[in-house]
Amino acid sequence: MDRFTTDVIQGSLIAIANEMFAVLKRTAMSPIIYEVLDAGVAVTDAAGRLASSGAGIPSFINVLDKSINALIAEISVDSIQPGDVYCNNDPYRGGVTHSSDVIIMVPVFSDGCLIAWTANIAHWSDIGGAIPGSLPTDATDIFCEGLRLPLIQLIKGGKEISGVFSIMRVNSRLPDILLGDLWAGISAARRGELRIGEVVKRY
Repeated sequence: MDRFTTDVIQGSLIAIANEMFAVLKRTAMSPIIYEVLDAGVAVTDAAGRLASSGAGIPSFINVLDKSINALIAEISVDSIQPGDVYCNNDPYRGGVTHSSDVIIMVPVFSDGCLIAWTANIAHWSDIGGAIPGSLPTDATDIFCEGLRLPLIQLIKGGKEISGVFSIMRVNSRLPDILLGDLWAGISAARRGELRIGEVVKRY
């Protein structure tokens, strides 16, 4: 591949990440996401190596590829299929900063082959725990911070796993906002998936 095409593809990946961030910012329901921009997005290759990142908190980008690497190490790659969506907020699996920062991960396929991942992380307003906001200053362990979502699957082959959504909803004091932020993250990751598919078809 010539240098010019490589640069064009790299520019496309950066534009994709920025578009993902714009989708997340415009559709999230928590002010800490759409006002403070406490979020981050990234695109990785199939092995979870960072390919591009968008606007947001720079330190967040470091946990997105690590979370995808942890997911790949924990599940069978053969079980991953188009339409899947995974979630993680567990600091012990992928280096997430704290329980309120939730990562959404979507695999990207081309002709049946896994070629990339799109991911985002955002601070949700309430994930349960000892106090509203899920940030107790007197916490003695991680269980005070709320619900832990250790590399779980939210959607399989395009179909919601309803029990997981129910567990997340009933553990939050702001269930509607939680679901809004969840779908904002899914929408942002899926927009990245769509755009990567367009780049693959073109090049």
